Amino acid sequence: MNADIQARLWREFKAGDADALGRLAEVHYRALYNYATRFSHDPDFIRDAIQELYLDLWERRNFLSETAFVKSYLLKALRHKMIKESARLRRFHEPHEAAFDTESNDLPIESLMIESEHVQFQHERLEQIITNLSKRQQEIIYLRFYQNLNHEEIAAVMALGKQSVSNLLYRTLKEIRDVWAPAEFCWTMLLCFMQ
Repeated sequence: MNADIQARLWREFKAGDADALGRLAEVHYRALYNYATRFSHDPDFIRDAIQELYLDLWERRNFLSETAFVKSYLLKALRHKMIKESARLRRFHEPHEAAFDTESNDLPIESLMIESEHVQFQHERLEQIITNLSKRQQEIIYLRFYQNLNHEEIAAVMALGKQSVSNLLYRTLKEIRDVWAPAEFCWTMLLCFMQ
């Protein structure tokens, strides 16, 4: 669903259309759930937080601002809700305590079985590199490449300026590249010697 349709649904929801909110909830549920797993491993807590988020939005719809970035708005709202609720329930885990899972749950098992050794090695190496990043670096990688948010949307979710997002993303990608390059070189050399 493109951004224009989402913005229209947001306006309709703010005007009192429950179906519009339902469509937005349906479209963004998986993204919200996956993002929430960075803060909690309790699926019931996550589902409750998402449900409460939509209930809160419905109750406060008259006071909400317009947004062209519905997904980032929802991610930020869920983040704040989970932090607040977790502090109250003492269930909150910082993202650095739970390594970011870079495997897609959408891939069928058959696809994973057919992967070449080289692709598997690259995937595992990237996962290891991301796990060793700081929590902010992990979060920005997740938002940019797993949620496909642009710099402005990431800035809204992480409460950073656009330039800070650009700088952090640049430094993070450079760090990944600096760690990745030697590993890739070693793998290539190993393949050459095996032939």
